[in-house]
Amino acid sequence: MVKRCSVVGCGSSVGLHSFPLDLEIRRQWLRAIGVLENSQLPPGAVVCNQHFTRDSFANMVEFELGYSARLRLKREAVPTVALPRIRCSPPTLLPHHGGLQSEVSKLNKR
Repeated sequence: MVKRCSVVGCGSSVGLHSFPLDLEIRRQWLRAIGVLENSQLPPGAVVCNQHFTRDSFANMVEFELGYSARLRLKREAVPTVALPRIRCSPPTLLPHHGGLQSEVSKLNKR
């Protein structure tokens, strides 16, 4: 089975990067692509090069000159390019409802 980018609407199968092991950076990736919980991702989920800025890569110059066959992300890189417009956000307190409600569920009630 061919792996594809996990960003909604992308589906690229080229230049794929696995989610980081560092929990904080991983959370940032999940928020960036609009996923609230790790459990929503399939095993082996990946994000492609198209969602990172040039300065996210540790070896961009070497890659462009042909000295490296694959781009390597810096440890702190987070996807910020060509992401879905609707992102999930953490629950917010809505005083007029008297409880917690996520932004996603507010959108669903419209």
